[in-house]
Amino acid sequence: MRHLLVLTLAVLLLHACSIKPKPYKPEEMNRLEIAMLRLGKTVQGVLLIGTPQDGDLVAVACGIDPSLCTALGDNTLRTRVVDGNAVLLLCTPDGKRALVENIACTATPDHKAWTDSNAACEFTLPDQRIRAACR
Repeated sequence: MRHLLVLTLAVLLLHACSIKPKPYKPEEMNRLEIAMLRLGKTVQGVLLIGTPQDGDLVAVACGIDPSLCTALGDNTLRTRVVDGNAVLLLCTPDGKRALVENIACTATPDHKAWTDSNAACEFTLPDQRIRAACR
């Protein structure tokens, strides 16, 4: 009987250690994607006006409209610029898993990484795709 109890506890412990990341609901992700698109348009506008003096595009965009950043919640946001075009990457709050990658000049999310539970929080869109999207 004791062996059965130890075996059961061991199986439960192994199961607890192999819990997958929280799955995101499509409704939640649609809301985040819309927020990313809105923020991206503002960030792209900041780029067109000129590079901010402090270099933080998102801070300038959120200064224009604070609701743009509050809509993203506690998630981590990364940006990069390719030939004057902004690319935004939204990741989980711990910064380990990618959720949405978006080229700011496009009308729809460019990479829905949230469908892949193993997507690292790294930019994946190649520069040539970004250049082609923003012509």
